Amino acid sequence: MLMPEALESAASSDKSISLREGLPRNFLSYMGTMHQVTGDGENEVDENAPEGLKQAAEAQARAAKMEGEEAPLDEEAAMEAQTRRQTLARQKLFRDEAKKRIMRVCKQASTMLDDACDRIGQRFLSDRLPPALLEPERSLTKEALSDNNTGNHHDASKKIWPNTLCRLVRPSVARLVVEDDKAVIYHCLDNSRVYHGTPVSPMEFEIDDAPALEQLLTTVEPHWIMVKDLIHGDVEDKMGIAQALFDEGLLATILVETPDRSVQTG
Repeated sequence: MLMPEALESAASSDKSISLREGLPRNFLSYMGTMHQVTGDGENEVDENAPEGLKQAAEAQARAAKMEGEEAPLDEEAAMEAQTRRQTLARQKLFRDEAKKRIMRVCKQASTMLDDACDRIGQRFLSDRLPPALLEPERSLTKEALSDNNTGNHHDASKKIWPNTLCRLVRPSVARLVVEDDKAVIYHCLDNSRVYHGTPVSPMEFEIDDAPALEQLLTTVEPHWIMVKDLIHGDVEDKMGIAQALFDEGLLATILVETPDRSVQTG
């Protein structure tokens, strides 16, 4: 998922055309297994290689040693040594250029890791079963509206107030991503028990809401966060964000004191 997109992104960059260049002419005449030259410190033969390759490697190593000692060579041996040096030089240039391009793609990929992880997270949320909330969890969500039990200290209207305590109903059931300059939340609460039986319906918010959304989605049991402590410009927007997530069933909330009715929304 990541590397093909990183390659495409790096290749389409205006900074360089090197990734769009073709391979060197006749590179198959000196690259590949059959053209490996041993004894250069980079292409040592593996100890589990066939015996024939080991023998060829030993012969090349002896030739390289004789060449290094400047032993007298006949014309044929001198030509062979020259060809070997040329092959090594072309192979080194090919590998060096390949490493540069590979590192450029890897560098581009490293800037795209978060986006790739978000897509994996979205796919996982789409594939998984909906969570089966336990009664203590359910009693703190919008589902408690149909219950007569008021022991959870909720206001009767289930309205979010500035002093309402909130947290994600269960860890990992929702994920915040950024798409087209929008803060988007994907979750699995509405998933069908039949695989992909219910299409994912993401929630869209303004990008300015992202810090508050992140706080709400990363606050999990046993912690709580008060609505008025969310990162946003005004209390009305904080209440509106928390109310939207509560109405979607994503938040567990509790009100342990008298509602702060100094701010009214809706």
